Amino acid sequence: MSDALLLLLRVNLAAAVAVAVVMALRLPARRLFGAGAAYGLWSLAPLAALAMILPVRVVTEVAPAAARSPAVVWNDLAAGPEQLSPGPDWTALLVLIWILGGLLSLYRLARRQGLFERAVRAGRAGPAVLGVLRPRIVTPDDFLRRYTERERTVVLAHERVHIARHDSRINAAVAVARCVSWFNPLVHVLAHYLRIDQELACDAAVIAAHPAARRSYAEALLKTQLAARPLPLGCYWPAQSAHPLAQRIALLARGDPGRTAQRLGAAAVIVLALGGGCIAWAARPPRIVETWAPVPPPPASTAAAEAPAAPDRRPTHARPAAPAPAPIREPAAGPAPTPSEPAAAADTMSPPATPVPTATAWTPGAFPSGEAFGGPLHPRRVKAASQLSVVEPGSAVRVLATMVDPDQIPLTTDLTAFGSQSLYRVGYIWRGRSRYKLFTSVVQHGRRLLVTASLSNRFAPWETGSIELASGETGTIVLDNGQRVTVTPTLRPETEREMAEGRLAMERPGRLDS
Repeated sequence: MSDALLLLLRVNLAAAVAVAVVMALRLPARRLFGAGAAYGLWSLAPLAALAMILPVRVVTEVAPAAARSPAVVWNDLAAGPEQLSPGPDWTALLVLIWILGGLLSLYRLARRQGLFERAVRAGRAGPAVLGVLRPRIVTPDDFLRRYTERERTVVLAHERVHIARHDSRINAAVAVARCVSWFNPLVHVLAHYLRIDQELACDAAVIAAHPAARRSYAEALLKTQLAARPLPLGCYWPAQSAHPLAQRIALLARGDPGRTAQRLGAAAVIVLALGGGCIAWAARPPRIVETWAPVPPPPASTAAAEAPAAPDRRPTHARPAAPAPAPIREPAAGPAPTPSEPAAAADTMSPPATPVPTATAWTPGAFPSGEAFGGPLHPRRVKAASQLSVVEPGSAVRVLATMVDPDQIPLTTDLTAFGSQSLYRVGYIWRGRSRYKLFTSVVQHGRRLLVTASLSNRFAPWETGSIELASGETGTIVLDNGQRVTVTPTLRPETEREMAEGRLAMERPGRLDS
């Protein structure tokens, strides 16, 4: 799944939790601290969503240099380890569904907004606040006839409070959030109840400024309610039912909480909103940054012993050149595996009887061809991470990988994967006394071979590297700690005997699980 979809899900999850908290607190907050405090609680939702977008906190861990594990460093042509496990990719389908749902929501919003503006031009809509960048008050043509002078005063004061508090811009942001998060039902709950608390807070502000106009204000509300129209980008009273109007008039008859209670409510809202955002940000998993403890310098005696000797500057006669070292030859191939051999996992393989050559001893020309299988060990069936190799039918790919672990112990893995089956491979994994083990897999794309090496049979991304090579090429995967894995793949035709063994293994897979 893409990072954008994961970010969208995190933001919606945080906003949903915030909406649930606000829905539980808005009624008690209104009774104790007034309608303004209940309206202010909705700031918790955008702060919680913002906490999912901000960079996560960084935690630095100091680890000894010996415990350092390699991480992925991809070659220019390499692909991620997730390509080794092919499967359906639902990301494109999810993105398409999300975009279609957002466009449908945007169309409905634009249609409702267009109907309201058409009614405004015809003189049948209002009073309301219309516009986002430049909000303005709109009234119907019969505004002077429908409302008395006192009613007109409180109605216009109500709309001016909306403009002063930037409520039309807040409603526009909520409308955009509904289009982006159309799949989240709690976002639509937020949009409905935020409008209710917004109007109640505006009513409280108008009554506080005109305490003698309660009756006129209630009559104006009734007239406005009967003529209300849906307005996405603006300020209007939701007219879905008669209950909000009755609740609104009932609140006008109540006495406003004292100034002390309002101040306490404002402080409580600020603490809750900021605290909720900080909790949401702290709940995100941190980004771990590992720093390695410096390696202490060797003792003076050891350093002196390892220091190169001073060059002999005395004049000497020409010395004969030293003979070139004899080339390293691979031992003769061991007996070929038979179908009756039991499966041997990598963990159960015994160390070799003969020394294993280091990484520098292997060259591309040292690989045999045809059915021959060379190597210092007798080849055995190895199931470790065999399902990660993908070889085309009729082909066999041998991968030789060598490296020296951080403790300077050589690791060698020599495995052959077959196109006729993927239950096991033939070869060996040798590590001697090392606490590490080298695993490999290969994915064939025609004549190109994607070779992956890892120090984990799970092929975790932070300890895995890949490189794409041709048959017979030798490449180097550089891991995070500077260790180098030398890999050489060889592509050849699969023999009839190997294909027969593959068919037999597919018919009796349970035999390999013993």
